[in-house]
Amino acid sequence: MKKSLFALAAVGALAGTAQAQSSVTVYGIFDIGVTGGNDRVGTGSAIGTTNNAPGTIKTTAMAVAQSGESTSRLGFKGSEDLGGGLSAVFTIETALAPSSTSSVTLISTTRQAFVGLKKNGVGSFLAGTQNTTIYDAVLASDPSGVNNYAGNLITTNQVSGAGQAAASSNTAGTYGLASNISYNTRVANALQFKSESFSGVTVRAMVLGAVKNSSVTTNSGAGAGSGGVSNVTGGGLGLDYTWSKLNVTANYQQFNAYANDKVAASTTAVMFGAGTDSNVGSTSAAGTNVNDAGTYLAANYDFGILKAYYQYVNRKATQANNSLYYQKYSANQIGVNSYITPTVQVWASAAVGKFQPEAAFNASGNVYTPGSTNLTAFQIGSNYWLSKRTNLYAIYGQAAQSNQAFTSGANPISYNINNYGVGVRHTF
Repeated sequence: MKKSLFALAAVGALAGTAQAQSSVTVYGIFDIGVTGGNDRVGTGSAIGTTNNAPGTIKTTAMAVAQSGESTSRLGFKGSEDLGGGLSAVFTIETALAPSSTSSVTLISTTRQAFVGLKKNGVGSFLAGTQNTTIYDAVLASDPSGVNNYAGNLITTNQVSGAGQAAASSNTAGTYGLASNISYNTRVANALQFKSESFSGVTVRAMVLGAVKNSSVTTNSGAGAGSGGVSNVTGGGLGLDYTWSKLNVTANYQQFNAYANDKVAASTTAVMFGAGTDSNVGSTSAAGTNVNDAGTYLAANYDFGILKAYYQYVNRKATQANNSLYYQKYSANQIGVNSYITPTVQVWASAAVGKFQPEAAFNASGNVYTPGSTNLTAFQIGSNYWLSKRTNLYAIYGQAAQSNQAFTSGANPISYNINNYGVGVRHTF
């Protein structure tokens, strides 16, 4: 009897040890609010006429919308202690659509899905769908917490479902203000190393593990060819430094989707991450016929009463076999974030930038390259923390593009968007 009791106690102790060495955490965010705003397009001709009189298209809307301050999500992450300071880790995270009336679309987009090994004192080796080098840096260095309202030229978001043309049909993409046009947020099939901190320095390095090479030997018509994408490569490198109250980050990433050399010179180059769903620019979709390169630099300093921020981003997407056919985006932004009371948090940011749209080809194959145009934006916002996990928020943002002529001799077009919203966000 004593031996049986001892055996049961030993089994129970081993089970308890195994459970302590392995853990899974369920986490997520639900964010719902009332969102509204409008966008205005100043056209080069009157609406519904054929003359060249100036005209304006304006869309105004308000709705109960999801994911205003943070994208709603559900995630699972876990780790298992393998001994000797080594552990296995994984994360599965998907975006949610809590305001949808269809259970089929409740889970809308995979955000992250990776597995890897972590070694204490060295870092983590991860494989799967992951945040890009630049996106990880932006998440750690943005004064507004990377929310989904207009007015931030680093993230250039607009809340989906508010009804504006920019959010519903991506009209803003023409004017350099599409969601996340400034950087690609995540990629699939990625291999990444994230180091631990050494004297305040951390390193992040990523490469794509989905390299594809193919050759095309058959033409499919004059000026066209066949084959599409024939080579996909890419990677990124990030360096972070923390000293006392100062944080600095420098990041570069480039993803290439080379097309067959018989693809027409005017074929559009699609940037990486340009999805077709409501998370435009936030998906892990590969690019097409493009060299997609980006740089992100940022610094912030905590003065105690507030934290001050500076950010710079630059992205250039060039058609893989025609260097004259490209679009380019750049922006500088400053901001502050402060807790004016233990429960009231406020932030503000202002930015200027430039956008270079793609060239326009006419029937004869001649190319017109529009000049770059100026961008301006600002955003203000606040959180009222009801608890550590639940807060109310109020945010307003506005962004605008000055006059831009997209074709030779055309009248200029301008664009303006604003978003506002109040809502509640709960994290678990």
